[in-house]
Amino acid sequence: MTVSIGICSTAHVNAEVYAALLSKMPEVDLIGISEQTVDQARTQANAIGTSAWSHRELLQAADGVVICSTTAAHDELIELALQHNVAILLEKPIATSLAKANSIQNRCDESNIVMGMAMPLRYSHPMQQLKERYEAGTIGELIAVSGINRGRMPGGWFVDPKLAGGGAVSDHTDHIVDIVRWITGEEVEEVYAETDTRFYDIPVEDVNLLSMTLSNGASFVLDGSWSTPQKNSFWGDARVELVGTQSTLSADCFGYQYTHVKDTAHGKHNESIYWGADPNNALLRDFVASIHGESTPATTVEDAVRTAAVIDAAYESVERGEPVNVS
Repeated sequence: MTVSIGICSTAHVNAEVYAALLSKMPEVDLIGISEQTVDQARTQANAIGTSAWSHRELLQAADGVVICSTTAAHDELIELALQHNVAILLEKPIATSLAKANSIQNRCDESNIVMGMAMPLRYSHPMQQLKERYEAGTIGELIAVSGINRGRMPGGWFVDPKLAGGGAVSDHTDHIVDIVRWITGEEVEEVYAETDTRFYDIPVEDVNLLSMTLSNGASFVLDGSWSTPQKNSFWGDARVELVGTQSTLSADCFGYQYTHVKDTAHGKHNESIYWGADPNNALLRDFVASIHGESTPATTVEDAVRTAAVIDAAYESVERGEPVNVS
């Protein structure tokens, strides 16, 4: 049975990636891309050979949508999807504040729609193998966790605090916090955060370091800075290291790369090509299976709210200059 899926907004950089993958799935009918008006959606829709819609038109026609809007627009688009009983795959973070995240969860809990977060790292083979070895007791008792999710500064609405909710903390805390919770089963209980704006003339932070304490007492440090150079051959990284009483294990989501060098190129001369299994593809296939009732989203709305609480505590810690408990 074919499922009708649409891309709701192209504001997020991953919209093009999702559209390309969905268009190649035989069980999916990529019916179109939407923006506030059809004219706004037409350029992107024409580029990938699909139809342009307004948000309301798309939600009236689709079985499911991947919401790739600004974070500030999530609330409005989720409400439209709830009204039309349309399944949702939502780009992270869930909202620009913890209060809005809680409101979204409450409304979703009252409905019976499928809703998951676009968090592909749970589908990463290295992360899945790390979880298997951790659950087998390979490292002994967990003592410390180190996470890295650095990337290029994305610009655009990502550096507008009203549209994004913040800077690098809002953008790059979700993935690693979610994957550490998933692997270890532990929650973040306390956060001490330091941020700065070092690399770019922007109104939000581009550097951040989060020092956290997990529910079992283990320390958890995360560097989620926009510190990858714009001309770097690869966008960034996503790595986790678990230190235990018996051994240390690590996983690198995008470690499977080779470097392609072109002397005649007018653009990039050096390019890193990722050749491992694509977690985005697995994420979208699982979303389709969830619409059929054959699966459930790996990262739920509740998971997203728990991460939103960590982000909220991180910003509060920066303001207060001290550790903050995660509510």
